[in-house]
Amino acid sequence: MLDTLRANSRSVLTYVLFGIIIVVFVVSFGPGSKGCGAGGGAATWAAKVNGKAVTPAEFDQQYGQLLRIYQQQGAGDLGGLLQARLRQLAMEQVVQRELVEQEARRQGIVVTDEEVSSTIQRLPSFHSNGQFDFDLYKRAVSGTYGSPGKFEEMMRRDLAYQKMMALLRDTAKVSEDEVKDAWLAESDRANLEFARFSVALARTDVKATDAEVKDFASRSGPRIEQYYKDNPARFDKKKRVRARHILIKVSEKATASEQEAAKKKIEAIAERIRKGEDFARVAAEASDDPGSKERGGELGFFGPGLMAKPFEEAAFRLKPGELSGPVKTQFGWHLIQVEEVQEPEVVPLDKARPEIARDLLEGDLAAKLARQKAEEALKKLEAGKGFADALPAEEDKGKKGAEPVKLGGQIVKADETGPFTIASSPTVPRLGSAPDLFADAMKAAAGQVLPKVYEIAGNQVIARVKERTHPEPASFAEKKADVETRLRLRRESELEGAWVADLRKKSKVETNDAFVRGDVRPAPADLDY
Repeated sequence: MLDTLRANSRSVLTYVLFGIIIVVFVVSFGPGSKGCGAGGGAATWAAKVNGKAVTPAEFDQQYGQLLRIYQQQGAGDLGGLLQARLRQLAMEQVVQRELVEQEARRQGIVVTDEEVSSTIQRLPSFHSNGQFDFDLYKRAVSGTYGSPGKFEEMMRRDLAYQKMMALLRDTAKVSEDEVKDAWLAESDRANLEFARFSVALARTDVKATDAEVKDFASRSGPRIEQYYKDNPARFDKKKRVRARHILIKVSEKATASEQEAAKKKIEAIAERIRKGEDFARVAAEASDDPGSKERGGELGFFGPGLMAKPFEEAAFRLKPGELSGPVKTQFGWHLIQVEEVQEPEVVPLDKARPEIARDLLEGDLAAKLARQKAEEALKKLEAGKGFADALPAEEDKGKKGAEPVKLGGQIVKADETGPFTIASSPTVPRLGSAPDLFADAMKAAAGQVLPKVYEIAGNQVIARVKERTHPEPASFAEKKADVETRLRLRRESELEGAWVADLRKKSKVETNDAFVRGDVRPAPADLDY
């Protein structure tokens, strides 16, 4: 593969252009920039790749770049989950960079002094009156990196990285036939009007009698048994409790005195309740949990794994009516009162059989009802009526006998998929995977009603082709360059991802997960280049 890479290499000018892009990041996020690590003990490495350490400052730079991009997009507050994802992404990127740089050295890729100098002199940040200003350059990089030498060595690494990646990307070839096939796929489009008849809504319109359930159970033994096997969680019931709580919020990073003050506050509230005050009334007055405060602290039923572990353990120890002591979680201090306990139970098949039979029978009846209404609407479409006539709106009620079609009390309305191409097969926008409908739509012409009712994700669906666009050979030359560019970029991305994954598979990589969690701070040290 490496011979192939070398055989397909491009000129140094290409690499220099790639290098210019990376240097903008380098100047903004040098070792002198503010660290993004959280408080905690100092760490000496963020990752190790084949024994070579990635320094905390390098990780900090990459996380800072991602954070800056996020903030520039104005995407809102950085929540805990998103922050963890950004830190994980930063870790993946610094590991990838080290892997590629090591491979570049192994390949003997060299960046000359002339390339480094030429790239630096092209950077607008170091220009004054349209010319490269050496004094300006020296002051800027000395303040951020300590010396021009350190900055230039980092530039050398960046250029080597970009050379390696450019060589790899240049192997992504796209043939004329592939471009034409992609253009044909992108140009073959359809847009559908459709209506979805929900079986779930239809269930509220059907009711099986006890006699019907008994008859169904006698005829459907294997189906009932299979349902029982396929849904063990429904019949192996874990312990559940219904509880209320009061929360006094305090940060995990609060001082010991702040924690103690919150605990004393919850203890005082507990004393009020023990003296006879109503838990729900006190919760509505004193709780810091906005989600349950207005309901008097009501949490409803919950089972294992839904609450913070200390909260769950305390609640599951209580009997109905009992009050807990102060319970500490990451949210603060809680007071819990359990109102009802449902003990664990494994429901045997014989006991569950009537319940399952009713559930299955009413599901069948609902599907039959939804399909019946869909077929009635389909006949109207096939007779030449539009969706507005086949499925009248509420405001049309009474006009020429128009009556809205309802399931579960809700009016069935027409919708539109929006344009989609043959390349998206078998997925149809707003409907999901629909192989039969997709195939029929691509064979139909504009205005044509699709020939049947389709069962898609628990719904009965009818559709009509609103728009249908076929490829026009005369327009291929006009679109060819754009299609080729998109196809090549996708091919480059796939090739790069597979190549880096293979590098990582063959390498020894250790990551310091404390950096991903954000509970360390970088050790004060210069980057080791």
